[in-house]
Amino acid sequence: MAKIKEIDDLEIEDKAATFIKQADMSKAIKNKGGRPKKSANDKASEQIFINVTQAEKAKIESAAKELGISVSALCKISLAKFIN
Repeated sequence: MAKIKEIDDLEIEDKAATFIKQADMSKAIKNKGGRPKKSANDKASEQIFINVTQAEKAKIESAAKELGISVSALCKISLAKFIN
């Protein structure tokens, strides 16, 4: 209510200018949202393709689902044991 009382104390022309100035949202800085962008070094841009049988794929998908992670994450974790 303090803003309303301040506006009521102004002249009609000043009231209109003050109202428009307060209502102008174009100058407000808007938050884009989302997470920050990754740096070029952190982005996963390369792909590796492997061929598996239907049975192997089913086992991999089942294990990933049991762990609550994606197939890709399971493969990365499994491969990391051999390359680190």
